[in-house]
Amino acid sequence: MYDIRIEVYPALEGDCFLISIGNEIKTNILIDGGFAETYHGYLKPRLLRMAEHGEELDLVVVTHVDSDHIEGIIELFKENGTAKNPLIIPITEVWHNSYRHLDSIKQKGEELIPDEKRILAGIISQGGIVSKKKKNNPNKDVSAKDGSTLAALLYNGEYNWNSLYGGRAINCNNVGLISLTPDINIRMLSPNSESLRKLEKYWVKELRKKKYDFKLTDDKLFDDAYEFYLLSQRDSQQNNENKNVSHKDKKLSLDYLLSKKMSHDGSSVNGSSISFIIEYKEKKLLFLADSHPRKIHKEIQELVYKFNYDPLFDFVKVSHHGSHRNTSVELLSLIDSPIYLFSTNGKKNNHPNSETIARIISRKKEETHRHLIFNYPIKNDLLSDEELKKEYRFSVELSDGKQIKVIDL
Repeated sequence: MYDIRIEVYPALEGDCFLISIGNEIKTNILIDGGFAETYHGYLKPRLLRMAEHGEELDLVVVTHVDSDHIEGIIELFKENGTAKNPLIIPITEVWHNSYRHLDSIKQKGEELIPDEKRILAGIISQGGIVSKKKKNNPNKDVSAKDGSTLAALLYNGEYNWNSLYGGRAINCNNVGLISLTPDINIRMLSPNSESLRKLEKYWVKELRKKKYDFKLTDDKLFDDAYEFYLLSQRDSQQNNENKNVSHKDKKLSLDYLLSKKMSHDGSSVNGSSISFIIEYKEKKLLFLADSHPRKIHKEIQELVYKFNYDPLFDFVKVSHHGSHRNTSVELLSLIDSPIYLFSTNGKKNNHPNSETIARIISRKKEETHRHLIFNYPIKNDLLSDEELKKEYRFSVELSDGKQIKVIDL
């Protein structure tokens, strides 16, 4: 019997993972929900089967507000109803940072003037379409008219929302270690106070552009406007992701990729990703969401120095679908794992990027054999080079993109 099962769902270019820990009594953690069709086609049937067997979701983690992570979660909470009367599956705790968790001084009890309400309503309207219908998704669009921001659904459904943090923001500077059960610890790596402040400034700057003295209050309109605004944003850097490099001489290609200077992800939304280590018995699983490598390196390095923490993980979920801006040589010189998971179909933003793959496979340290797992049939010259596999001790596992990929640890 395996102690840990990780289910990786086909989520197009997004993330959706279900982690089940334990045998007789299981603890279930859902990390992100991919797009709406990820939920309806794969996740919902699985959750219904779990509920039939008396299981629940002990923790739902929404790593950050981006459509390829949050859409499926919105669909889940739309259909699940309330925490007291769940229609799909009982949910014990939800982690999601929204406007209400930012540290800005909110003027409680203050009334927004009509002009401010109009501005917030306009932001909601502009960002209103969260989910675009696709051919295989018969469900209607999720829109602001449905009141379908995740914040509204959690609030109206009376779910335990960041309750393990006392209702405050999920922030590794506030609480670094969460004991989910007596046997399961979650060691937080991001976001930190700095990354949350950057996200807050990003949001407040937008409001100030529309009205220089915009009041920040505890009005629930802010939660919806904030979420829809973040969903409407697109990282301009994504269009500059380098295409996969192909050379007749594959080793030359690897050398070329390794010689390229790294440009770091500057997105404040990605930088605010909830990233963490799940610890159970002797196993450690590293889930990096879309996090920035410098912050992750700093947090893990502190663990090594303060607690003599072993940065060899049993599993690593590669940050930001394999973007070359989110996995650095510096981070990879600190951590390692026999399993690296890439979650993307490779059809957007040239993810996973060849530079990231090159950085992971090229390290000849110790006797670590690295197994690279992809939940779609990714095409990349480095992954098909048998000489490179032998020389750098790595193997590749490609999925068909139609089935749930299961990883047992």
